[in-house]
Amino acid sequence: MRFFDLTRLCKRANFSSPSGIDRVDLAYLMWLRTLGPVEYMVHGVAGFSVIDERLGDAFADKLEDIWRGRQEGFTPTQLLPFRDTAQRLRLAGKWQARRRGLAEIQAAKCLQDLCGIGVSGLDLLDPSADERTYRVDARWRRDNRHGCFFGISHSMLSRTAYLAALARQKKLKRVMFIHDTIPCDFPEYCREYEGAKHLLRLRNAFRYGTHLVVNSEYTKRQLEVWRQILDAPELPVEVIPIGVDSGVMEHSRYDPHLFPSKRPYFVMLGTIEPRKNHTLIIHLWRDFVENLPAEQVPELVLIGRRGWDNEALFRMLDRCESLRGHVREMNGVLDDELWPLLRGAQAMLFPSFVEGWGMPMVEALAMGVPVIGSSIPPFQEAGQGIPILLSPLDGKAWGETILDYARDDSPARLEQEAKLRNFRPPTWERHFEKVAALVGEETLLARS
Repeated sequence: MRFFDLTRLCKRANFSSPSGIDRVDLAYLMWLRTLGPVEYMVHGVAGFSVIDERLGDAFADKLEDIWRGRQEGFTPTQLLPFRDTAQRLRLAGKWQARRRGLAEIQAAKCLQDLCGIGVSGLDLLDPSADERTYRVDARWRRDNRHGCFFGISHSMLSRTAYLAALARQKKLKRVMFIHDTIPCDFPEYCREYEGAKHLLRLRNAFRYGTHLVVNSEYTKRQLEVWRQILDAPELPVEVIPIGVDSGVMEHSRYDPHLFPSKRPYFVMLGTIEPRKNHTLIIHLWRDFVENLPAEQVPELVLIGRRGWDNEALFRMLDRCESLRGHVREMNGVLDDELWPLLRGAQAMLFPSFVEGWGMPMVEALAMGVPVIGSSIPPFQEAGQGIPILLSPLDGKAWGETILDYARDDSPARLEQEAKLRNFRPPTWERHFEKVAALVGEETLLARS
């Protein structure tokens, strides 16, 4: 049997477009469904829920349609039970929350209302309790579970009691996906206390997982560093690059001239947060505006939500008059709009200080779009020697390269375009073949 943690997708359902981790989460779920029935598990502040398979399937299908732009999104009212769980519990008190299961019942009713399908019985648990007191529902206590559990998002890894309950099922393989170790390596780029939280996640992954999947050799090396610091047991760790979305490959066949623009433009894709180094690019653009004729200034398109700890940059975006008409922010961009926009760009800019992999870079290269990125190990690995990589601190080099790539006859840009013909993007098909080999294909195909 296949078991899947649906929690992150439930909590992200109010977003009109997915993040990189959301895409990975949904890709795993859709793959598992091709193999047979999936048992859905959801955890919240009040505890643990087992969602009816039909309900989980319907929710996943609708969420995929929303993120593909095929239907309207959920309304804020429909998703309210997923967003105010903590507040409900503070008002109700822990004892009442455990007895009545307010959060879980509301979440399940929410899914039921969205999809029009019934829901199974719910287990009411307190995940903050000691792992020895963490209860699972009668089916889990009675049955000797076997098969494979998949936890693809990092948020699940902080639920110690939840993972300990899963680990009691000795025949159940538990696959955890570690996207990066950035909060531990570079806590200055993350929210406060995120480093300590991520250390707990890594400890739990080694303690309660049976197999770990990572996206790059760089992530694997950093994970081993923290395993030794934690003195954690060794586990099978498999490097399996993230596959490229089918929509990317479809748009790679399109001629970029099908998407005409009044002037050359560059794209940055990702949440606007400190480690992505948007500040460098914004300062360069202001310099372009002040020192070049207006018609020679390319356009910068920022695709992504505003993140955290970036107030100075946000003030520039909101108040800097010289950037108006030259820098455009786009949020909640659906795939059908994103891929053509990316295909017509002069290049993607990726000046990050640190990454675990580089999904947007790989997508751009797969689409035949040149990339100017940071000279960091994950990009050297993901780029296959094709992008031009520069120090994320070398503003002069970035400025000169961007202005060069803005010209259609740029020798450097034409050279990279020629190299792009040899780029071999990772595929989801190959990714899941390796996952199946890691856990044993018979585990995935066995029925409970």
